[in-house]
Amino acid sequence: MNILTKLNQRERKTVLVCLIVCAAMLFWFLVMEPVLKQGRQLRSQLQQQRQRLGILLAREGTPEALRQKNLTQMVPMLEMPTSSEKQIQLLRDKITQQLGQAGVKVINFQFSSGIAQGPGATDVITLRCQGKCQFDSLSRFLDDLRKNPYYVGIEELSIKIDEKNRQNLDIAFTVSTFRLSGA
Repeated sequence: MNILTKLNQRERKTVLVCLIVCAAMLFWFLVMEPVLKQGRQLRSQLQQQRQRLGILLAREGTPEALRQKNLTQMVPMLEMPTSSEKQIQLLRDKITQQLGQAGVKVINFQFSSGIAQGPGATDVITLRCQGKCQFDSLSRFLDDLRKNPYYVGIEELSIKIDEKNRQNLDIAFTVSTFRLSGA
């Protein structure tokens, strides 16, 4: 401030105006311009996403149809459920075949049934299986399980390592399937 005292009134006003203009320019280039640039990019991305959504909805018809398509892709092999006895037999046979192909030795099968919640719900059948295998067999089975048309989802999976031979695993898992209500 010692320098400003040596200046006359007109020179001080000029210096202060220049400092204010410099501060405004720094604020514009360091703050406002990046914020405006990012806002333009976000608007552009939003417009692109809306166009993509419009194309998807035009192809599928409605958001509900698009949601239904996504659900069917999650379980692509699902076949319509049948009566309880037939559904149990179909699930057990296919799971047994897949376990055998993967190299899993089955110890125990146990079936139970329940009722799913929600509108249009069907009855649920669960299959609990215990077995012994190695890790690569388990991963082959889990990968192949998606191709089972009677399987809906894995409800539970527990893995215990054999302490004597760490390559061997004791597994227990529960898979579910649907059956027709009242069947």
